[in-house]
Amino acid sequence: MIPPLSSRPGHDAGVRRLTSLSQQLAQAQEQIATGKRVVKPGDAPVAFARIATLKRADGAAEAQRAAMDAAAARLSASEVALAGIADIVMRARELALAAANETLAAPDRAAMAAEARELLAAVRALAEQRGPDGEALFAGAGAPPAYADDPDGLAAWAGLGRPPEVALGSRLLPAGITGPEAFGVTAPLDPLAPPPDPALPPLPRERNLFDSLDHLAATLGETRPEFFRAGIDEAIAAVTGHGDRLAGAQALLGARAARLEAEETRLDRTQLALKTDISALEDTDLAEAVARLDRLGVVLEAAQASFARISRLSLWDQIR
Repeated sequence: MIPPLSSRPGHDAGVRRLTSLSQQLAQAQEQIATGKRVVKPGDAPVAFARIATLKRADGAAEAQRAAMDAAAARLSASEVALAGIADIVMRARELALAAANETLAAPDRAAMAAEARELLAAVRALAEQRGPDGEALFAGAGAPPAYADDPDGLAAWAGLGRPPEVALGSRLLPAGITGPEAFGVTAPLDPLAPPPDPALPPLPRERNLFDSLDHLAATLGETRPEFFRAGIDEAIAAVTGHGDRLAGAQALLGARAARLEAEETRLDRTQLALKTDISALEDTDLAEAVARLDRLGVVLEAAQASFARISRLSLWDQIR
């Protein structure tokens, strides 16, 4: 038995062919318009998964960069503040050395004492400087102020813990320096020590920078020769030591800033590699896409013409 002659299967195949070509053409047009070759998982499942992984890594790198930028800004602000304080300490040392000349008159010493008080006020102001994040630079992890007056009227550190830290690989880098590290600490008096002899100059003691400047100003107003000589010798040694301490603090901040800069350079290279890989997987090759669009247009036009001719054929056409 001869099967019935039907054009339905050929017609359906032609429709599917035209639909597929139209979809491919629309996809090529979309890729050219958006500049993206892979937009959804169906475009290329393996590439889409790889792109998602690379974008997560790039996002983590961006978060790391933001933290490093904040740390770099804080380190820079701390360096600027310490440089200003170091200049003031240098001037205080010049005053102390000049005051060691015992031929100076009382009005000269009084003028020096007034300047020393101004230097102390300037140092206190710089020690309360805040970074771009609004936090006190030398308060560690504590809230401002970095220094407050103790019951004796001396500046004592009011901060807490360590400065904020930024992760560099598996290690943490402090983004700053604490007040005690930069300005020293005043040693407390021994409560068990015998009371000082009022007829003798007090023994030298370890003082923080603010206490040392206050002591210098008080010494410049001292009228008793023995007390003045002992006090000015202690002041010269103290401000010299604070100058050395500040130089070390500046070097430490510079070393931390250099480490941060090196890490930023490494992160730049890492992100460049990530973005290059993402672009290679995701972005459209415009030259290839335009050529494919032209080819698909020609094929679709030919397929449509062929389908139209085939659709007009019938059994009666074949009999005639």
